[in-house]
Amino acid sequence: MIAAKGRTESFVAAFFEDAGIAIDWHMSEAIWRAASRAFQGYAERRRKHRDSGTRRILADFVIGAHAAAHSYRLLTTDVRLYRAAFPSLKIDTI
Repeated sequence: MIAAKGRTESFVAAFFEDAGIAIDWHMSEAIWRAASRAFQGYAERRRKHRDSGTRRILADFVIGAHAAAHSYRLLTTDVRLYRAAFPSLKIDTI
């Protein structure tokens, strides 16, 4: 969870609390299955279009599946990826 220098667990926990960000530590099987289906669809689209751009990882799709399952809004700079994988997902961008 901590990738930047100086970002301790307590720093991140305090930031999340201040920002009102909650973490769902226990995700359902349905979320994992939706993520895997979306990832498979992404891989098929990538092969079909011979896409040589940045590759995505399963974690990207777990995030999208979790947001979709709970009807959350997803803040992302990669609207194209999430729109293709989760058409009903509510997306905000910056």
